[in-house]
Amino acid sequence: MQFKFTHLIIIYFPALFIDYAFGSVLSNSSFYSSYLNFSSSFFGLLVAVATLCYTLLAIPMGKFSDRIDRRKMLYAGCLLLAVVGLLLPYCSKKIHLLLIFPCIGISMSLFWPAYEAWLAEREGEGKLIHRVMLFNLFWSTGLTLGPAFSGYLYQDTNPFRPFYLSSLFGIITIGVITICKPKQPTENIVENDNSSQTLFPSAKTRNSYLNIARCANFASYFTLGVLRWLAPKLTKEMGIPPSMFGNMMLALGGIQPIAFLFLGTGYSTRWHYRLNPLIVVQILSIISLIVIGIIQNNIIWICAFIIIGISVAFTYFSSLYYGLDRHEDMGNKSGWHEAILGLGSLLGPLLGGFVSDSKYGTQSPYILCAGVICISIVVEILLKPKNQDV
Repeated sequence: MQFKFTHLIIIYFPALFIDYAFGSVLSNSSFYSSYLNFSSSFFGLLVAVATLCYTLLAIPMGKFSDRIDRRKMLYAGCLLLAVVGLLLPYCSKKIHLLLIFPCIGISMSLFWPAYEAWLAEREGEGKLIHRVMLFNLFWSTGLTLGPAFSGYLYQDTNPFRPFYLSSLFGIITIGVITICKPKQPTENIVENDNSSQTLFPSAKTRNSYLNIARCANFASYFTLGVLRWLAPKLTKEMGIPPSMFGNMMLALGGIQPIAFLFLGTGYSTRWHYRLNPLIVVQILSIISLIVIGIIQNNIIWICAFIIIGISVAFTYFSSLYYGLDRHEDMGNKSGWHEAILGLGSLLGPLLGGFVSDSKYGTQSPYILCAGVICISIVVEILLKPKNQDV
């Protein structure tokens, strides 16, 4: 895999910067909602509003990006998110937040389907598996640093610094995309790779595993929605300082680049289009979530977050790769990928917030997440192609 360092900066850094801004805005909003004495269910509603807009718009925006210059959509998404970061410090009432949070979802629907398809069509810059790996490395780094730095920077005496920093990163992303040289799309060429005989299954099998991976990724992002956006508020109210939550998010996100590096190697291709690896990592997530739900210990929680991070990396990589592997409508496939994970991100904080405010307490949302993953595994087994080894 030979990439020039300048190509890495130009092509992949927008994923890091925009996800830093996105993660910072939502994590700091969670802290801020606790500062304003809003309930967990209300903040879950806010995240649901944002992710609903994202989920509904991701597919049409992905299709639209197949017909126009994708960079125009990238500019619009970055600018809108930067404006949101500047306006949030002036939002101190529930109605203000309910009006501005849809803009977060709209900005992400403008950015991600177009960006993923824009990367996938750059055939001259490496095999698809390597480009997916690098893309995952950069966005996961950004989404790790955003919530982590929000935990470090947040103070009740000045709760707005992470908002301003996220706006700055939104503007920087526009600058990076501007200097990126345009590249004409090429035909989606089938890539020859002799490292695995499972890399070229039939179209029917590929579609089955695309649906399996999407199901697994939905459950992963249901869980991530709780851990990233609801947990800042929950942990703060449990007496865990925001800086410790930052450490937990570093553990969850920090393991993901390592997992993505492995998934981008030829060795990992022997696991493509197989069910067992997905089932194993999801079972480990279930065990970790149950532990978080019944034990309050910072070290144990960090270990559990690491295991969950590995599972999320596997499901996300599978969903994105299967959707881009030898498909012509990459913008459309990326839109479905984003819409499904967006639906998980919507339902996680929303249902988790209501469960948390119930009699079951602040650790009950983690048990809910474990149950959702269990249901997902059952569905995946039912979707597995007949007459195929797992």
